[in-house]
Amino acid sequence: MQMTLRLACLIGIALAGVLRFVDPHYHLTAEIVGAGFLITALVATVILDETAPAGISASKK
Repeated sequence: MQMTLRLACLIGIALAGVLRFVDPHYHLTAEIVGAGFLITALVATVILDETAPAGISASKK
């Protein structure tokens, strides 16, 4: 679930960046939307991520 949310946020940030350069009069809108997606991605990564990274087992031998 979290990976899908992070991926959607990264796509949103990229689209906001493209919008900023294609239509300069939407500059502030693109910054606000991009910052919102960035904050959501950070929250999903830091707070909601409770799974261990791939390849790392829970028990150490």
